[in-house]
Amino acid sequence: MDLERQVTLLSHAVEELGRLVRDTQDRLQSVEAELRSLQASGGGSHHVDGWGPRFAAIYADFTEHFRGSTAEVSAKLEGYLPDVHRLVRQGGVVDVGCGRGEWLALLRGAGVAAQGVDANAAFVAAGRARGLNMELGDALGYLEALPPDSIDMVTAFHVIEHLATEDLLALLEAARGALRPGGCLLLETPNPTNLVMAACDFYNDPTHRSPLPPALTEYLVSTQGFGNVEVRPLHPKTSPLVPTGDQDTRAQLPELVAQTLFGPQDYAVLGYKLPGETR
Repeated sequence: MDLERQVTLLSHAVEELGRLVRDTQDRLQSVEAELRSLQASGGGSHHVDGWGPRFAAIYADFTEHFRGSTAEVSAKLEGYLPDVHRLVRQGGVVDVGCGRGEWLALLRGAGVAAQGVDANAAFVAAGRARGLNMELGDALGYLEALPPDSIDMVTAFHVIEHLATEDLLALLEAARGALRPGGCLLLETPNPTNLVMAACDFYNDPTHRSPLPPALTEYLVSTQGFGNVEVRPLHPKTSPLVPTGDQDTRAQLPELVAQTLFGPQDYAVLGYKLPGETR
């Protein structure tokens, strides 16, 4: 083969290599852009309106300001520990959307095996630094990857109000598949029967979709095969109005107003995988 032909072939090879490099760079940039978009929207397949890089950067401070301090949140979650001691065996607890890890820390202190998943990389890194079992990822994918019938309890605190209905139903289905027969799903979410919550406080979080009335959440949980579904009103505000004790409707108006405006701000729904059911 003469030198001129070798140079020509080498030139073509260099051009082809350059094209492949450019294509690879374009694909890498596309993947990086998609990854940044997913991280900004919550890190998973559930796109959440209101997420973006600027809001993601202040989300830890936002959580402290509106959700409350770690100590305040932990104090509220302690009320679920009797349920844990009643239900949890060897399968342990999976907490989806585990956030700052208050629930996981409580469970660790109670000697209960627990693991969590969250799409916020900063929260996961901070939790791991505290020795908590936290994974970075998408809640639905995480549940679907668990062995069937293996978990005693799946919990989600202030997660479902961020999800579209189809995504919520998929999450419920995946939770039921991962739970053992007799295992429990525990959801907590803002309570729109409190009018202050429904009309104002719910919208403090721009990533919330729409309030979920207790009857709707109870219904959706039951449609996905859970039984013995229980609704628990939680965390009433303190009312400045004092009930009169009079049975007259007009005299009871302050009490009725107080119940509507200062009633439970959150509620929990507990549902159980039916005994004998396996996936």
